[in-house]
Amino acid sequence: MGDSEYGLFGTLLGLMNLMTIPTLGLQTIFAQQTASAVTPLDKERLTSTVQTILLWAFILWLMIVLGVLLFQRQIMTDLTINNPAALWMTLAVGLGQLWMPILLGILQGQQNFLWLGLGYLVNGGGRFVAVAIIVGILGWKAAGAVFGAWLGIFGALLIGIVQSRSIWLTARPKCGFQWKIWLKKIMPLTLGLGASQFIFSIDVIFVRSLFGENGTGYYAGAGMIGRGLVMFTAPLTMVMFPKIVHNLSHGRKSNLLVQTLGASFLLGAIAAAGCTIAALGLQYLATTTAEISYVPQAIMEKLKAAKDGVTILSSLIPWFAWAMLPLALANVLLSNLLARQRYQVVLYLVAIALVYALVLLGFGRSFVGVVQILGSFNLLFFSVLALFTWLDTKKESMAPVQ
Repeated sequence: MGDSEYGLFGTLLGLMNLMTIPTLGLQTIFAQQTASAVTPLDKERLTSTVQTILLWAFILWLMIVLGVLLFQRQIMTDLTINNPAALWMTLAVGLGQLWMPILLGILQGQQNFLWLGLGYLVNGGGRFVAVAIIVGILGWKAAGAVFGAWLGIFGALLIGIVQSRSIWLTARPKCGFQWKIWLKKIMPLTLGLGASQFIFSIDVIFVRSLFGENGTGYYAGAGMIGRGLVMFTAPLTMVMFPKIVHNLSHGRKSNLLVQTLGASFLLGAIAAAGCTIAALGLQYLATTTAEISYVPQAIMEKLKAAKDGVTILSSLIPWFAWAMLPLALANVLLSNLLARQRYQVVLYLVAIALVYALVLLGFGRSFVGVVQILGSFNLLFFSVLALFTWLDTKKESMAPVQ
């Protein structure tokens, strides 16, 4: 897969991430509702909610498909998509992306971490293996890579379907679905997590639409590494959320947030440092005139043949790795505040995401410039969440003991 096709693949992955925003808060809220479903009535309401939201997520997906059908030519022109199969395969992935938060949220709330972890492993690892085979061996391009992503998502979705069947695969309960109460809960979660996902994903789509297909593959590759750092620390946040809900429901206090934040920082910093060292090494191998005996000659020849591309990639990787670290830490703080139902921060996060998009449009004139803007807003995102976390902690410490 060449530079142009890989750039397209990265752009399509960004579109997949954006498609999840309408249901992004669902994993959190279903984890919360499942963790607190103790009585038979609570469990009936959970079943009714799951069945209803699965149906409406499917209807939402059909609406997205219709919208793409109407504006297909414009979308393909703006994003330089030459093969419509790549776009439509992305839409096929979208349904799994919309359903998966619901089902994995149930597993998270049940603290079924074995199958939840396997779901993430199949989604990530299975996707990687499938893409490697389809692209590396079969020689398919961006459409094939998206198909590989679909296989990974389908595997994770299948795990969620089977492991949560005791919740959704029952007769529809007599208790009705409480739309007003449920929407009041979901909107802050969707907006808060959606703001994080928007910042996480939109830059690669912006780069493709602004710079076209030339060189965007290297940007997408560096971005994949940076975004991988956020996903690398995400399981810690997933484990933390239901435990905080459980502790709150039993009136317990813990230092779980500090432990999770510290572990995320340590792992993220080590990963970012490793990426930086690897990028410097890659740059050295591509430009050195010395004979390197410890690297196979075939690899050295490929690096030197693609010296310009390697230079772009190695210059972006350190920026991306350290730019995404604040977002990884911000997600820990965001999950903590949402678990405690401290929703005051949400509107500030949405405002940051919107201003970020405007700044990208106005000042994103180079690859490094875009990543620097991304890192600056990730740091702002983290700082706002840190402030609200500190204020919440201070308020709790000043509360009278019951």
